[in-house]
Amino acid sequence: MLNRKHYSSSVASISYFKANQYFVQQTADAIAAVVEFEVAIIDSNLEVIAGTGCYKDQVGTVYGEGSITKRLMQKGGYCILEDEPMASAICRACSFRNSCNLRGGLIFSIALEDKIIGTVSLFAFDEQQKESLLSNRDKLLGFLNKIALLMGSKIHESEMNGLLTFTTNQFRTVMNSIVEGIIAIDREGIINQVNRAAEKQLFAQASQIVGVHFNEVFPGLAIPKVLELGQPYVEQEILYKSKEQHLQFIGTITPIKSEGETAGIVISLRSVREMRKLAGRLIREERKYTLDGILGTSESITELKHKMQLVAATDSTVLITGESGTGKELFAQAIHGESHRKNGPFIAINCGAIPDMLLESELFGYEEGAFTGAVRGGKPGKFELADGGTIFLDEIGDMPLSLQVKLLRVLQELKIERIGGIKPTWVDVRIIAATNRNLEEMISRGEFRSDLFYRLSVIPFNIPPLRVRKEDLKLLLYHFLDKYNLLLNKHVTGFGPGVLEKMLAYPWPGNVRELENSIEYAINVAAGNYLEESCVPARIKDFFTNHRGSLDDDGIVTLDQIEKHAIAMALRKFGTTGRAKEKAAQSLGMSRSTFYRKIKELGLTGEEQGAMTK
Repeated sequence: MLNRKHYSSSVASISYFKANQYFVQQTADAIAAVVEFEVAIIDSNLEVIAGTGCYKDQVGTVYGEGSITKRLMQKGGYCILEDEPMASAICRACSFRNSCNLRGGLIFSIALEDKIIGTVSLFAFDEQQKESLLSNRDKLLGFLNKIALLMGSKIHESEMNGLLTFTTNQFRTVMNSIVEGIIAIDREGIINQVNRAAEKQLFAQASQIVGVHFNEVFPGLAIPKVLELGQPYVEQEILYKSKEQHLQFIGTITPIKSEGETAGIVISLRSVREMRKLAGRLIREERKYTLDGILGTSESITELKHKMQLVAATDSTVLITGESGTGKELFAQAIHGESHRKNGPFIAINCGAIPDMLLESELFGYEEGAFTGAVRGGKPGKFELADGGTIFLDEIGDMPLSLQVKLLRVLQELKIERIGGIKPTWVDVRIIAATNRNLEEMISRGEFRSDLFYRLSVIPFNIPPLRVRKEDLKLLLYHFLDKYNLLLNKHVTGFGPGVLEKMLAYPWPGNVRELENSIEYAINVAAGNYLEESCVPARIKDFFTNHRGSLDDDGIVTLDQIEKHAIAMALRKFGTTGRAKEKAAQSLGMSRSTFYRKIKELGLTGEEQGAMTK
């Protein structure tokens, strides 16, 4: 910020602007409300006549002779300040550059016939403002040019209404070039201006909104407080209500001040949905998934990826089944990444990892005051966050029956209702569900709704387990070898004698997740350039020791034998307490509920579990 004490307060003569100072200050306020930069208007005596922010405090002070403004007064035209004062050649002659906090600026001369009578400037005081100012310089310079021409040609006119009308037209041009929705409201609360972006956001013509009191379309908006206090409300949730729909926005409410009083309000609107899509896009810049990126050349995987490629182009609901660790979420993300929704959010929720009492609020959100502990302002659920994109419901088989009814209604009506809410919200989402359970068996036992199953399984896919696609094993082994060499800063180049063969023969009950974890472990403990027998996890070595006599001629063991052995080994390692079983389940890539179910299905009684740990 420019330091006021460095400037002389003497004024050489009465300027053109001083006779119209009220109008000049109005112009500065209106410019700042639209473009969101600090504005300064200076006359030919280098006196600050009007301004916003720090420049409003400097009205009546005079710049020094070495300033940029002085040189521009002499030659006319405009000046672009791109560098900080200490680094800028433009500022070299200015005696105040050591104390100047400017980061960038656009300074435009105002001419009356052939005489320069002042300047109008836009200034940035932080890097974000600077980036916005410089990236939009052409539009802003064009705007300043029009403002300068306007002020120069109209400065002596006594009738201000014509000038204000002309200025308003110029502002409307700028407003319509801004991507955010802009709505202007007068002191009485009447909407008097709406830009094109706002028309698109509200799905309404300006003629339908201009002249309407804000309370009719923006109920509960804090306009009275802003008018009373004269302070902006930043990043507020704003609800737009019409007969056809309710829309959510994040907005900033900025007062327009004149002679110390608030004369009106400017609201900038950003669509909540668009902000979520932007956030999702920024996140996905770091993490993009496609079907081509999924490793596997086996016939089953190749055919699966081909079918998923075709289905990705539609919005039909998908149900992915497969054992734990087969990569169901990875395939779901790849379908999303290949779809027309790829620039929208991908929101995943594990229905088996969240307590039943919390799952509903996680899925559908809640309103303020819905229950004890509800956060102020409420909270959107996963369906709202996924609007415009895809929601992935993992472990759908663990969803309680009471919530299955509500999910079925969402699938049928494509709208949700927050807990404690009274207004439905339409959502545009694609649903991909996944489970490692047999839902049809659950239906026969009354544990899963048949109508929900048929709604979810419009497009069913089954991810084959790793043991039936042996041709993919070697590719995956070397892929994870490269990955963890890089992550762990190791230089393991291959497998020692007999190790690769053992890895290829092992049935991998935990599928790709177990394979990846095993390679990570092996590289961690590797002392040389090869993975030796000593690097192989104990459960894999134990498997071959315990099943040496149970392998058939093709080296095949039944899945039940594999799972029973794997669970037994995990229990032997971690123990049989509740916490120990959670760790055992995690080591096998299973959820806690799946692990307990497997113990029951495979007949591992408490007595047998205890015996296994001895």
